[in-house]
Amino acid sequence: MQLGRDAAVTLAGIGGVGTDGAHRRQGLAGKVLGHALSQMKRDGWNAGGLYTSRRIVAHRLYRRYGFVDLCRRKPTCKLLDAVGLARQLLSELARRSAELQARSLTLSLAVEREQPGNLRIDGGEVDILSRAPRAVDLALRMSGRTLLKLWLRETTLPDALAAKLVTWAGDGGALELLVQAAMTASGPVNEE
Repeated sequence: MQLGRDAAVTLAGIGGVGTDGAHRRQGLAGKVLGHALSQMKRDGWNAGGLYTSRRIVAHRLYRRYGFVDLCRRKPTCKLLDAVGLARQLLSELARRSAELQARSLTLSLAVEREQPGNLRIDGGEVDILSRAPRAVDLALRMSGRTLLKLWLRETTLPDALAAKLVTWAGDGGALELLVQAAMTASGPVNEE
């Protein structure tokens, strides 16, 4: 799937999803979906997509795994969420940075015109917050293309900041911590 002139993603599709009635409410769909997404990542796919209706129960499950609605008509087309990509990127940085593992940070990420998503780094774990926090340490704003280039390691956070592709507000120390973690990281983030 081409994203403008300079970026493209490989998009894996998910289809034929369903759970037999006798086996529902056991977390099986989440396990299968998580396995499918891990397999996509291992196989080198950058994103996943599916078609669904907002009226089905599984719609909430897809949201929990980082899918977002792309259109308002039925069936709804979904792609992996930018905040989900950011979570993967931050998780990799946290795993590689002792300083980041020792801190607790709340970040707000605004991508394009979407509502900002909020993430919490605590003890090296990164979670997507379901509610807006009372306070945010660092607010970042960027385009979807920039986030994708960061995730694919086609650019670095310091370079994106220098080119003003990423803007920020808040705690400069928190930003410096992320920059240092990004500079020490090596290899593609999207590898297992």
